[in-house]
Amino acid sequence: MVELPESEKRELQRYLTWDEKRLFRELDRYYGASSPGGRRAAYSVKGKGRVWLNETWQKLEAFVCDEWNFPARKSDPELQDKERLTAELSQAISPLLERNPFPTGAQVPSPLVAAILVQWGLDRLCEQHDR
Repeated sequence: MVELPESEKRELQRYLTWDEKRLFRELDRYYGASSPGGRRAAYSVKGKGRVWLNETWQKLEAFVCDEWNFPARKSDPELQDKERLTAELSQAISPLLERNPFPTGAQVPSPLVAAILVQWGLDRLCEQHDR
């Protein structure tokens, strides 16, 4: 199992306390900061993090449900802990996110995307994938 540096662990814990709306605001903030001249989510970038995630959704869904095989992993006792699950997922999706950056070319933060996926529900994600 992966061990995170203390700073990343605190960041992950913070993300896990946020609701979906706040997680997407944070994704927009990263998107805005990655835009030329951008520092924060200005009106012009609000919602663009969600647009990026929607465009990447099928790849994430296939990765989590098929390649990472969450349906088989979910019974792992170590992954019953939400923080551990999010950390493991963050590490696993990192290469996928590196291949699918924001349109600006900036790297998407994998702990944030993992927190969004866990918050949304990996069981729900894989149920939809199987349809």
